[in-house]
Amino acid sequence: MHHFAVLKNRSARTPFAGVLFLACAIAAAGCGGEREAKPTDPQGSISGSITYNGTNVTPDSSVVFYCKEKNATAAGQVNSQGKFTLTPAVSSIGIPVGRYQVMVRAPEPPAAPVGTDGYKDFMSGNTKKPESAKDIPVQFGTFDTSGISVDVKTGENTFDFDLAKLLKGASSEPVKIVK
Repeated sequence: MHHFAVLKNRSARTPFAGVLFLACAIAAAGCGGEREAKPTDPQGSISGSITYNGTNVTPDSSVVFYCKEKNATAAGQVNSQGKFTLTPAVSSIGIPVGRYQVMVRAPEPPAAPVGTDGYKDFMSGNTKKPESAKDIPVQFGTFDTSGISVDVKTGENTFDFDLAKLLKGASSEPVKIVK
């Protein structure tokens, strides 16, 4: 397996960015689900990997699954080996089985430390938004444009996505589920 070298120091990032992203993802998903999931609904667990041309994507990238039918969301982050394990946004309903839309986003670059020239530029509006990671095409950053949907079944579900293949049109083929 190939390893992806991270060029930026990501150790300054706080868990707040991940929590903020999850909150935004839940808000973006909306409340229009047909019914709320219940803790008694059959449950699944979700894990897998995200690659681009067979190479692990940028560590700390976010993966979010959303089931409109059950109004359920699960999210997690990609580790340095390209693997992820999702946790439910609402622990009381867990991850109910159903059809989920999937989005993948590169991590946001850390903010410039207070008092630095970069911070002053940011606060005065003199900076442009940093470029996103090249290994996660922007189309995968929303449920509406990612084109990825999967069926989560009872028990363990493993989904391995190669974003380059999905970008080239392989998304019309069913996503392989490894049990």
